[in-house]
Amino acid sequence: MQACIVPVVVVVVLVLAVLLIVSFDTLEYQEYGLNYSMVLETVEKRPYTSGRYYLGLGNHFIKFPRMVNTVLFSDDQADLKQGPALESRTRDGLNVRLEVSFQYRLLYDRVYDLYETLGKEYEPIFLRMAIEQLSIAATEHDAHFFFTNRSSIGTEMHDKLNNHFKERAFSEVPFFQLRTVHLPQEFEEALRTTQVKQQEIQIASLQQKSKTVTFKTRVLQAEQAVKVLTNQADAEAASILAQTNAYCQQTKVTQNLQTTALTSMVKASGWNSKQLLQYMRIRAVRDHPAEKSMISM
Repeated sequence: MQACIVPVVVVVVLVLAVLLIVSFDTLEYQEYGLNYSMVLETVEKRPYTSGRYYLGLGNHFIKFPRMVNTVLFSDDQADLKQGPALESRTRDGLNVRLEVSFQYRLLYDRVYDLYETLGKEYEPIFLRMAIEQLSIAATEHDAHFFFTNRSSIGTEMHDKLNNHFKERAFSEVPFFQLRTVHLPQEFEEALRTTQVKQQEIQIASLQQKSKTVTFKTRVLQAEQAVKVLTNQADAEAASILAQTNAYCQQTKVTQNLQTTALTSMVKASGWNSKQLLQYMRIRAVRDHPAEKSMISM
């Protein structure tokens, strides 16, 4: 009897050990988890993060990615892309093809809502959501705006996609890249031609402004030169006038002195007018340089 009990005890212990082991489950750092009971077929609402947990017999984790996941729509032969470039139309009716990529991340406190609403196979639904939202966003702008304001369109698409994912996909889109915008070739060539002409107009306008500045500078220089010449002429005229006034004043003083001296001489000598004139002639001949004098005898 005892020989039969020992094997039974060993088997029971082994069974209990196995049941205890399978009652635990593990989550890696890059994973979230929901506790699923196969016995009751229920899911616990509280999500779990990385670690080893005792869940109970018949329970295990339904695992979800914790890290960001990349979605790529491109015409390149990439191994990790989810599809070709998205096709839509602009507001003015032209075909447009968008190569985009974005990174989404599940919201920790909405993991249960995600599972309850979309189940475990949520990624195809995410892709359809993204295609729908980005295609609608493309119809809100005309083709010229795509060509000239791609960065602002990328920002608008990012905001639209992020808000929709938070509301409907229980996740967020922290990063978005509008890689390439393909418009009809004829339209792109026409836009390039328009841009070239606009650049030529801008260059011509800048050249015109440069020449205008040059001409204005020359006019200012000429006006300044005229002012300098006018100031020099005024200064020279003032100098000549001052010299003339000084000479006249000196001559006047000299004549006055000579007149006084001759008057005194006439009074002292008793000369008459003829005698005075004869004296002045003799004096003039005496004072005149000999090499410049010629006397007729």
